[in-house]
Formats: sequence, structure tokens, C-alpha cells
Amino acid sequence: MVTSSEVFEVIVVSMRDAFLAVTVFVAAMVLLFSWLQYITAGKFVDVIRANTRWQPVIGALMGITPGCGGAIVMMPMYARGYVTYGTVIATLIATLGDAAFVLIGAAVTDSSFIAPVIAVHVISFIVGIFWGYLVDVMNITPSNPLGKFGPTFEDNNLSRNTHESKNEVSREVFDDLGREDENGWGYFLLHQGYTIWWIVTALGLIFAVLLLVWTAQDAEFVLEIDYNPLTLHGFITWIGLIGSSLSVILYVSQKNWIGDDTEASIGDKLYSMRETMIHSASETAFVTFWVMSAYLIFEFSMLFSGMTEADLARYGDGFIAVIIASIIGLIPGCGPQIIAITAYTKDVISFPALAANAISQDGDALFPLLVRHRAASLWATVHTTIPALIVGIGLMVFDITF
Repeated sequence: MVTSSEVFEVIVVSMRDAFLAVTVFVAAMVLLFSWLQYITAGKFVDVIRANTRWQPVIGALMGITPGCGGAIVMMPMYARGYVTYGTVIATLIATLGDAAFVLIGAAVTDSSFIAPVIAVHVISFIVGIFWGYLVDVMNITPSNPLGKFGPTFEDNNLSRNTHESKNEVSREVFDDLGREDENGWGYFLLHQGYTIWWIVTALGLIFAVLLLVWTAQDAEFVLEIDYNPLTLHGFITWIGLIGSSLSVILYVSQKNWIGDDTEASIGDKLYSMRETMIHSASETAFVTFWVMSAYLIFEFSMLFSGMTEADLARYGDGFIAVIIASIIGLIPGCGPQIIAITAYTKDVISFPALAANAISQDGDALFPLLVRHRAASLWATVHTTIPALIVGIGLMVFDITF
């Protein structure tokens, strides 16, 4: 019989651990990569348009950067006819979206995840490049989804602008991304509350690093559940609870439930360092919400069913797991993908299933493509799921894991 105290404890531990084990490390990485995108975005647009032959490689490089920003920038470029459809496919295959931060965060706290994190990124990158070039060589496009072996349909969605200067190209691509609406309680709450969130997160990062040190010094060290803020364990617990609560508030203020990055938020980040700070907070809050949701799903599943993590892992191995992971990747947005990736960090699904999901998923980049070119977005999900199934099943057949 499950008691209310057990349920309450699961909620507290999930909130605390999601913030201290994931959020604080993700926040540092999100801020770093957002800053890099902020200072290099303009140069990137000029480079990729001037190097048509290397577009799938550059697209895969943009996709493999953690987060969805690099992949989202590619979508208005495709709609304007500046990059090939194969470049879009290479970008979408390479990207792990915000789920990449969950994997990297796991590697920071547990060195056994370093090899899988590197491996899945390398696999996604290589498959993205190969499949992107294959798509272009086979003349596969949304209007000709079977390439040389199928009929061609009329495509009026793409514009071909070949007489614009480099400055005009960069400006118009970023203008296409739009800006956020400054009206509404969500915008106000996010833009006024992000400072408090960063203060709590910085404090949480300090104690998260200390927890790693203490655990390394004493293998039997365990952070106990204590609600007295005057004790060390109690103070750390309250940091985790407050941090997760603030993250949920920022998540709700975004009003984007399964995807956090939008064209407007990316556009704002590329124009202002302050907006980069703000949207780094909101992006991390989004990851926190979905990681915490994953923790709660796993913990409550075990609590109410009596199953162990080993029992769950048996269901996450085999052909069915690879297929399900690929199908989850069909769902637009990073939220469901974060749950799938978290399942790997909890040893619930196998590495082949992880690789299949990583290749299949498109993160938040599919949303702007869906608005501009519905046929391209629909066919892109198909064209990225095929290699996901091939690679996932291949890894399983040859028993390749990390």
C-alpha cells in the first residue's frame, strides 16, 4: 500500500534532484552556447550561402550544437532558397535539441556517460552529413519525395533570391525570425523574474559541484531529505525545491508546452545579450520541467507497480524499443525527446534506442519549417526517421553499445 508520505517524498526528491543534478549544469552550458550563437550568427549566414558544396556539412555542424537555435536558423534560409533540402535533413538529423543538454549534464555528473554522449553526437553528425548529401544527389525534395524514382509536384513555397548582397541576406534571414510580443503577463514574468532564477541557479551550481566533490571523497555520502533550512542537507534541499519551482514558473510563462525555442526567441537572442541571458533561463527552465516530469514518471511507475529500474530496462532493450524511440522522434518539440533521453540516463532504454531517437527527432526546428513549408516539414520527419531505424537496428544487430 503506497502512503501519502511516500508520494510526497518522490515529488520532493524528483524536484530536488532535477535541479541539482541537471538544471544547474544545463544552465551553464545553455548560456555558453547561446553566447557563441549570439557572436557568430551573422558570419554563419554568409559562410553557408557562399559554400553550396559544403552546405550539408555546415548544416550538420549547426544541428549538432546543443539546443535548437542552430537548427531553427536554417529553416528561414531554406524557405528563401538559400540552402538545399539535403542541408535541412542533415541539420535535423544531427540535432538533439535541448535533449543534448540532458545527456551532457549526465556526463558531467557521471563519467560513464562521456563515451555514449560523444558516440551519439558523432553518429548523428556523420549520418546527417551522409543522408543530407544522399538526399541532394538523389534529387529528393518535398515536391519530389522519392527523388529520381518518383513524380515531381509543383512547389510554390520556396523563393529564389540570387541578387541580394551578403548584408541583405543576413539581415533578412534574421528579420524572418521575428520578435516576441512584449504584451502579456508571460513576457513580463519572464523578463522580470530571470534575474532571481539565475541567482538561485548560481547558488545551486556551487552546491552541485560540492556534492560531486563530497561523493568522490566518500562513496557512501548521501544527500538526505531534510526540511530544516538551517542544516546543510536542509539548505541544499530547499535550493533544489525553490530552483525547480522557479523553473516551472518560467516554463509556464513561456506558454510553449512541448517546445521552448521559437523563431521569435531565437531572433531576440541574436540581437541582444540581455535577451540571450533571459532566453537561456527560459530554455533551461523548459529542460527542467521535462526532466522533472521524466523523473516523476519513472519514480511513480516503480512506486505503484513495485518494479525496479532493472525491470524497466528489460522493456527498453530490443527491436521494439528502437522502433518506439524512432516514433517518439516524430513528435515535434523537445519535451517528449527529453523524456526519451532521460530514460537512457536512467538505464531504461538501450544505446541503439538512444541513437535512433537522436537521429529521428527534429527538436523545435520543425515548428518554423511547418509554418513556412508544410510539405517540407512532413516529408522531413519521414526522411529523418528512415536512417534512424536503419542505424538503431544496425547497432542492435551488431551489438554496438557504449
